[in-house]
Amino acid sequence: MSTSTARRWVVRGTATAIALVVAAGTIGAAHAFGTAETPGSPAGRTVTPVPADAERVCAGNALRLSDDAGNDATVASTVGRATVATATTGRSVERSVLDAGSGGGSDPTLLTAPAGSRTPQVAGSSYQSVSDGDLVGVAAASCDDPSQSTWLVGGSTETGRTSLITLSNPTDVNATVDLAIYDASGTVSAPGTTGIVVAPNSQKVVPLSGFVSDQGSTVVHVTSSGGQIVAHMQETVVRTLTPGGFDIVSGGAAPSRNQVIPAVVLRGAQDAQRGDDSADAAPIVRLFVPGDQTARVTLGITTADGGGTTVNTTAEPGVVTDVALDDFPDGRYSFSVSSTQPVVAGARTTTPTDGDETDLGWFASAEPLGATTITAVAPGDGAALTLVNPTTDDATVVIRSGDARKSVQVASGATATVSVDTAKQLTITGASGLVAGVSYQGDSGVAGFPVRPATEVSTPVRVYP
Repeated sequence: MSTSTARRWVVRGTATAIALVVAAGTIGAAHAFGTAETPGSPAGRTVTPVPADAERVCAGNALRLSDDAGNDATVASTVGRATVATATTGRSVERSVLDAGSGGGSDPTLLTAPAGSRTPQVAGSSYQSVSDGDLVGVAAASCDDPSQSTWLVGGSTETGRTSLITLSNPTDVNATVDLAIYDASGTVSAPGTTGIVVAPNSQKVVPLSGFVSDQGSTVVHVTSSGGQIVAHMQETVVRTLTPGGFDIVSGGAAPSRNQVIPAVVLRGAQDAQRGDDSADAAPIVRLFVPGDQTARVTLGITTADGGGTTVNTTAEPGVVTDVALDDFPDGRYSFSVSSTQPVVAGARTTTPTDGDETDLGWFASAEPLGATTITAVAPGDGAALTLVNPTTDDATVVIRSGDARKSVQVASGATATVSVDTAKQLTITGASGLVAGVSYQGDSGVAGFPVRPATEVSTPVRVYP
């Protein structure tokens, strides 16, 4: 080793030794002096995040693939207007509309609760009844938090069925979206399912038929990077030349061994299956196993009056499975899915409406609620709230609306359905671990949506050097 090389190593070694001595002294001092609150602990500081505005996005209005004159079948245009109900723990809720992309849009409503001394909560839902040509029926949907992952359990691309995925980006940066599509045959491989760019503060409408054709059972996993997305799916049915209804599929709970689909309406299921092209009018529970092992599934079916039964089935991995639910009387049901493998789940029902027409309803699985949840139920025919208690403890749930107060007993493993005020803020307490959904039923059709738990907000954290 040369003299200069040896000198460089000596200098580096000396600098390292000095740094170690300084670091050791700093750490020793921290341990010696600590903090005023916890002597002998490393120095630290509590950092409180700056309060931020709260946002959720509602699904928007009914869509058809054409303009008012029936031209330009590549562009989605709105039909009618949905009614939106809102709730917040803040001072107010501001409403705005996201821009439509080149393929049209549903005019989704962005709900914003401005921050005060803390980050508020905001919630909402939408409901729409429409009768315009072959687009007839009712739809309801939850207003949702932007997310990087959404499971849409529903849809069909068979003849006469149109399924449109709406991708809403309420953020100020581009969102790059990938669609993982599954059907009864497995994973759909098609160009254009990845790298879909949704501009800031806008919505893009993507027809499912652009990727998969003539499939009656689909599940779509929407993931995004960059900006976060709120995803919904609208399905419209025409049976030969007769309107067969429409509905909006809200995002369901993430894959889990236990899923709960609350507030499923069964109404005239047998009558809805009469006539031509009615094979998909039967009520079903749709399951999908995203893993690589077969799932053994027990489906528990309960009503608020204590009735119920179970159905055992299997679901193969990577393919969509529909479980038929014939021979059930009319009523509001809750479905509890217990599986040996993580699954996603949703339910579809069909009901007769005026004349020879029908309407379909899609019902998504729901996430457990926290200690306090706010929501608002958009006005619609026969609105009711269903609570399901999958926990091992009985629950006393209190629902407040203004000065009105309603107490509901929900035993372990039981279901309760109650009427609630619409277009008013509801505050639900005592429902930690329970799941909830809202359903509608009337002469125009059926619909429903899951009640979303409170949005997780940042809390103060202790930062140590």
